[in-house]
Amino acid sequence: MNSKIEMQIALMRCQNKPVKQIAKKLGINKEDIEAVIKKWIVYTDKYLENLIKNRKIKNNKVDPGLVLNMIQNTEELLKNDDILDYISLHRTDYHDRYMDCIRYKVYMYLKEKENK
Repeated sequence: MNSKIEMQIALMRCQNKPVKQIAKKLGINKEDIEAVIKKWIVYTDKYLENLIKNRKIKNNKVDPGLVLNMIQNTEELLKNDDILDYISLHRTDYHDRYMDCIRYKVYMYLKEKENK
């Protein structure tokens, strides 16, 4: 899938939209969207696991929506305590919309680092 469509999928996940609604709006199969999200999961899972290893959660009722959409720099995002707590709590929830948003940002960040 091309990167522009991936970005649109991620943007909608960051807005807490379900896959079914994204598929309808973009005219793409739901299964294709799920495959893209699975790619993000596979690519970022180890990185996120290492990022939160031994982390003590400070806030277990985090709502990352506002922070995710305000902070564009991924390095800054991954230093945010609320985001790190959210990752710690939801990393293994493969249907979490905000985690998909975080995964996409991390995926793009890792791809960019890889290409340098």
